[in-house]
Amino acid sequence: MLTVWRANLIGSSAKGNEFFLRHLLGAGDNATAEEAPPAARPRDVRWRPEAPRGKLDLLLALDFRMTSTTLFADLVLPAATWYEKHDLSSTDMHPYVHAFSPAIDPPWQARTDFETFHALAEKFSELAKGRLDTAYDLVATALQHDTPGETAQPGGRVPDCRAPDTPARPGRNLPVLTLVERDYTAVADRLAALGPLCEEAGMTVKGVTVRPGPEVRWLAERCGTDAAGRPRLDTDVKLCEAILALSGTTNGRLAAEGFDALARRCGPATGLRELGTEVAGRRVVFSDTQERPVQVGSSFEWSGKEAHDRRYAPFTVNTEHRKPWHTLTGRQHFYLDHDWMAELGEQLPVYRPPLSSPGGDADGRSVTVRYLTPHSKWSIHSEYQENLLMQTLARGGPVIWMSVEDAAAIGAADNDWIEAVNPNGVVVARAVVSHRMPPGTVFMYHVQERLVNVPKSHATGRRGGVHNALTRLLVKPTHLIGGYGQLSFAPNYYGPTGNQRDAVTTIRRRPQNVEY
Repeated sequence: MLTVWRANLIGSSAKGNEFFLRHLLGAGDNATAEEAPPAARPRDVRWRPEAPRGKLDLLLALDFRMTSTTLFADLVLPAATWYEKHDLSSTDMHPYVHAFSPAIDPPWQARTDFETFHALAEKFSELAKGRLDTAYDLVATALQHDTPGETAQPGGRVPDCRAPDTPARPGRNLPVLTLVERDYTAVADRLAALGPLCEEAGMTVKGVTVRPGPEVRWLAERCGTDAAGRPRLDTDVKLCEAILALSGTTNGRLAAEGFDALARRCGPATGLRELGTEVAGRRVVFSDTQERPVQVGSSFEWSGKEAHDRRYAPFTVNTEHRKPWHTLTGRQHFYLDHDWMAELGEQLPVYRPPLSSPGGDADGRSVTVRYLTPHSKWSIHSEYQENLLMQTLARGGPVIWMSVEDAAAIGAADNDWIEAVNPNGVVVARAVVSHRMPPGTVFMYHVQERLVNVPKSHATGRRGGVHNALTRLLVKPTHLIGGYGQLSFAPNYYGPTGNQRDAVTTIRRRPQNVEY
């Protein structure tokens, strides 16, 4: 089962979209890539004779947009928009925290994300009684930096725990292993309250631990308590209060405590303690953010400084207050001496060209190019392409930008239908011919979905795919390094990131009479 909340996994993030359709959903696809031959397969992995089709039993989408994910989902729950719920918005790229305040209640059967997940948790907890009850899981956690795990593998040498003379040691040549109790009947109750670990273990960010005892007591008075005496977080407003109370950027007392701990490590001459003193009296509550955007403050959790007379810029705490960088040397450095880096010749940043590919067809009416999918200049994650205004402003459907020279090579004029094909899939789109595009490279901007004006492919007879139909995610081994300084593998944190760009693709001008 997979729950996709407010994200367009299938249309936006599925790098190698046709393979997701085939193996995750069991849907039809346009991919023609063959499996690796036996000589090119991993020797230490069991290779099954046939890859599974349709791994998922259920795809649940919670979204207010008609995206590819909602179109492919088994169940779609109606969701509230930004203007129908309480929430917080902030990023590390601007110095303010904003509140979402509902202009209207969610219409019809729509619910906020908060209400939906609490309702699911309540029903799940009810059904768990006598079925799941309490269980224990052994949880594996990747070796993280800013923990003892960053020195787990000195010298960048990875001991193989399968070797006869190398015993397996969690936290050294294995992930950290933790036994976790799961009371499945209490999921809803625990979701609706602040747990005790924040006081018992403290809150640790970048190796600095602070104790939020006063904040927990304040939340208990502000939000009430449950049967166990814990602060209640059973509404969206209460959860927003907890986020603001437990963050150093909006709670100066915690920021000052963290800066004080840093000053003891880095020395009094760094001025870190003074940074904490400047913000110690600041405190932001949710009602403040509803009145106006509220400026955040400097915090040990980030590397930049915020004050009334300056804006956030990364690493100012490092450069102006001599706090070491979170690297193996404590400095900014480019050389990486890990064994895997040396094996691949990447101790220093190097250029890696795309894999070569055969040329075009014998008739000379195709061109082989490097296919890139940059983030859109006009949108991100959902374009609402079916909206008549958006179709009027653009070409009314997917487009590929290409150079004047490449368009001339295949006899294509601006706005002609073209077809892009490689072993990963096929895209049918209109050509945007521009002198700003370099020869040999084409762009198809991020998240042009096949919701409207996508005809059948001339090559396969099936509908053309999304922008990720021509990409394929390849896991780079160096992104899996952990236990060595700042190199700490974790999903969606450091590796494996998508190195799916520069997909070599053949483009040809297709017949202009299209079928849908």
